[in-house]
Amino acid sequence: MFEQVDTLLAEHAQLQEELADPALHADAARAKKVNRRYAELSKIKAAHENWQQLGEDLEAARELAKEDEAFAEEIPELEHSLAEAQERVRRLLIPRDPDDARDVILEIKGGEGGAESALFGADLLRMYMYYAESKGWKTEILEKDESDLGGYKNVQIAIKSNATDPRRASGHT
Repeated sequence: MFEQVDTLLAEHAQLQEELADPALHADAARAKKVNRRYAELSKIKAAHENWQQLGEDLEAARELAKEDEAFAEEIPELEHSLAEAQERVRRLLIPRDPDDARDVILEIKGGEGGAESALFGADLLRMYMYYAESKGWKTEILEKDESDLGGYKNVQIAIKSNATDPRRASGHT
C-alpha cells in the first residue's frame, strides 16, 4: 500500500548509522540537517510500525474469534484503530512544503463597503488570531488603522511559528 515507506525506512536506517559517526558532528550545519531529517523519518517509522502491529493484532483477533467469541468483540475497535493508523501514515507521507516552518505577515484591508468592510476586517482578524492561538502560534499586531465603529480599515499582524513542532502548519496533523 505505501510503496515509498520501504525507501524511507532504508533512509532512516542510513541516517541512524550516519548519526553514530563522530565525524558528522564536526560539521554542525550538516549534523542539524541530518538530525532534522532523522526526526521526521522517525515519526513515519513509528506510525508505520504501529499500523503494522494493529494489522497483525486484527488478524490474530479474527483467528481467535473463530474459537472464542470474546475476541470477536475486539474486532470493530481494532478495525477502527487500524484505519486511523493507516490515515496517520498516509498523512505523514505527504511531502512537506519548505515554507511550512516560516513565519508570515498577514495584512487585512477594508475594501469597498466602508464601515461594513472595516467591521468584516475585524471579524477576519479575530478569526485568524483565534486560529493562530489554537495552533500555539504567537501573534503580534504590527500596524492598525481602526474605523469609527470598532473595525479595521487596515491591520497587519505577524504570525510566528511554534518551533518545537515542525509539522504544525502543514495541515498534516
